[in-house]
Amino acid sequence: MSISRQLQQLKRMDWLLTVAVVLLAIGSVAFIYSASYRGPGQPMPDYYRMQIGWFVVGAVLYVAAAVVDYRWICQWATVWYVVAVLLLLLVLFTGMKVYGARRWLGWHGFGIQPSEVAKLAVLVALSYYLFHRTVEMRRQWATIGGALAILAVPLVLIFAQPDLGSAVILALVTVGLLFVAGVRVKHLVVLVVAGVLAMPVMWLRMREYQKARLTVFLDPDRDPLGAGWNLNQSLIAVGSGGFGGKGYLQGTQNLLGYLPRTVAPNDFLFSVIAEEKGFVGSVCVVGLFAVILFRGLRIAAEARDRLGMLLATGIVGLLFFHVFVNIGMTIGLLPVKGLPLPLLSYGGSFVLATMTALGLLQNVWIHRRNY
Repeated sequence: MSISRQLQQLKRMDWLLTVAVVLLAIGSVAFIYSASYRGPGQPMPDYYRMQIGWFVVGAVLYVAAAVVDYRWICQWATVWYVVAVLLLLLVLFTGMKVYGARRWLGWHGFGIQPSEVAKLAVLVALSYYLFHRTVEMRRQWATIGGALAILAVPLVLIFAQPDLGSAVILALVTVGLLFVAGVRVKHLVVLVVAGVLAMPVMWLRMREYQKARLTVFLDPDRDPLGAGWNLNQSLIAVGSGGFGGKGYLQGTQNLLGYLPRTVAPNDFLFSVIAEEKGFVGSVCVVGLFAVILFRGLRIAAEARDRLGMLLATGIVGLLFFHVFVNIGMTIGLLPVKGLPLPLLSYGGSFVLATMTALGLLQNVWIHRRNY
């Protein structure tokens, strides 16, 4: 198919989904600027300018992922998977170490986070694998075993960085895909129970700061000036926003640095939004995510084949768990994890991976009527 004909297919995109993506992207730049703001005349980092650049590149990936038939893309699932695993191995040996974690590969000021690439690569590989499996009763454990084999290597490598949040997200998406593929619930219950029983082993392998985040979640006053600082300041920011917020660039928790400036533009950007725009702004953000997720479920339901259904469902699950965990941790419902908020948090690798995933979602929708 010619490039011009492929681009013509963009007319068939889900434009409501695209509008929600664009609005969140605009909000991202605006509130990353706010999270970096130090006051009139004060120097501030160029995060918001860099985020604009990432979204420009992300828009190209969004279009590219939307127009190239997802069946062809998934045929290369093994290649994407191998590349992701190699990047995860490379980061363990040569990656930059930041705050005790080795998660980034850097070249002359440019950085990439391989775990974000791995999430999407594993999702495509799992979808393609389950598409070719007939989930018969006598072969359900074989199907589960194959899916776990695909998951195992990236999961271990991501956990070793350490990046517990991304590892948990991958595990949850895998369980969700197995359910959608037709694996019986009782088998999945056994799988989940086995995961729970393995938690003591995970606890022994966790770093001290990760353990501190979990204990502080159970008792926020345990270490209010240390591990509990981010959570407590986030709760103050969200609560002080009230119904209508304090106003753009007027959030005192952020402006005075109580909400640490190292995390405000990324993992805790929702706290900045909630303080400045209050309950109303928070509902608008959640509403835009709801549009994306529900449109994604519709795309999965109307997919032309089982592969498209699995791929779309996996992308929706990946986005949902990121949104749920990120917002949950900022309001104290979940332990603090290093998980960004899709389309809002600062970060090049995450923006590019998210835009590519959303492009694939559009791909399934665009090709739904081609028989």
